[in-house]
Amino acid sequence: MNFIVFFIQTIYSNNKVPFIDTLICTCTFSCCRYIGVGKEEEVQLFYYFIESEQDPESDPLMIWLTGGPGCTSLCAIFYEHIGPLSFNYTGVYFNHSTSTWETDLPALELNPYSWTKFINILFVESPVGTGFSYGTTAESYNTDDTMSSKLIYEFLQMWLMVYPQFAKHPLYVGASSYSGLIAPFVTQEIVHGNEDEIEPKINIKGYVLGSPRTNRNFIDKIGKINFGQRVSLLSDELYELTNASCGGPYWNFSGASCEKNVKTVSNLMESLDDDHILEHTCNSTNPRHWCRRYDRLIINKWVNNAQVREALHVREGTVGYWTRCNETIRAHKTYNSTIESSIENHQYLTSKPIRALIYSGDQELTVTYVGIQRWIKMLNVQIHDYWRPWFVNSQVAG
Repeated sequence: MNFIVFFIQTIYSNNKVPFIDTLICTCTFSCCRYIGVGKEEEVQLFYYFIESEQDPESDPLMIWLTGGPGCTSLCAIFYEHIGPLSFNYTGVYFNHSTSTWETDLPALELNPYSWTKFINILFVESPVGTGFSYGTTAESYNTDDTMSSKLIYEFLQMWLMVYPQFAKHPLYVGASSYSGLIAPFVTQEIVHGNEDEIEPKINIKGYVLGSPRTNRNFIDKIGKINFGQRVSLLSDELYELTNASCGGPYWNFSGASCEKNVKTVSNLMESLDDDHILEHTCNSTNPRHWCRRYDRLIINKWVNNAQVREALHVREGTVGYWTRCNETIRAHKTYNSTIESSIENHQYLTSKPIRALIYSGDQELTVTYVGIQRWIKMLNVQIHDYWRPWFVNSQVAG
């Protein structure tokens, strides 16, 4: 098993295109539909399928899961720059009389760096209640990490039976953020299904994780503190005090002294933007600068447009006002976090002919590259190439 860690920066395109027609033309194959899974298919998972621009009949297939839990896969398409389209920000303005950001119905622009240049991608809205995915019963909304992971595997089986021409394509499971806990579990389920000769057999080749949650209450937390000290956000004195009181280098986060120092660290770093520590944090009441989280205003305006919903083949009466991230599935405790760590799944997959690509931003605070390094080292995988700078067109990129 080969692990590769690299760090990326955001790239934007300026090629404006019409906001609905391009989506339909780009999604040339069964673009946006539902697949029913679970008992009596009471969970209806919505998906966006975008064919490869190169050779869709032979290029690999990827199923992509966005984090949250409860955040739409459109985040990956538009904001993680995986898909072929991005929003154009012209027309976004702050209304000082109402103290709110407002936007005209946005146009789209082509992304020349889209992953769909060379791979077919199936963007799935999971768990139930995410995006346009819905349940036909109240009980179907009660789910957790394990149950939703199994339903994703079932979804993939059902989808490949509906579209058998993709059944033999090399498959990769992709995910970001919170779904870093889900994707390794799904990959392991696929491996187990193939070993048990469950049809259709899936040609699983690997998985790709962007800034993945891996160990929610331990490794990810350590990585954040280590990162803060490494980039001089924390003083050496505070870091060493926290490290000693929390049982470093192994850390156990127990005891009053440890809790006090961790809280001090958290208070110092809470004013930073988790997505990019060098960017402005969001101030929704009196903003002076653009903040990347204001982009949700654009996507809400776009997706809740009646023409867009019709173009996406959304079933009428299933989802009311659409939101980028459905916070209610946690607030109402219909979704439970049951996977504390995916490290055992990673460890299991190292014994299989499965490749893994793990990446993160070098200025990201939510899931830091320092934490990612820590858990990868725990797997004891062989090192083929040591840490070094890498370049794109002679420009250092990471």
